[in-house]
Amino acid sequence: MNERDQELLDKQLWGVSPSAPQTGDALLFACVAAFLGGLVIGSILFAHNGNQTQITSRDVPTALTFLNNSPPTLR
Repeated sequence: MNERDQELLDKQLWGVSPSAPQTGDALLFACVAAFLGGLVIGSILFAHNGNQTQITSRDVPTALTFLNNSPPTLR
């Protein structure tokens, strides 16, 4: 194999050579940064003020009747 053959082989195998630039790392970093940025922006925009809804045990049968599409009964 002479030098010309080696150059042609290098041109043909440029995509599978280990010296090819790694663009997947930059894409992965960009996706992770966009995800974390979305979490931060979402937490700022939709921040709760500490008033959480409390579910009591008497609310569960009422909620189940709405899910089952049956009318609630009066007690």
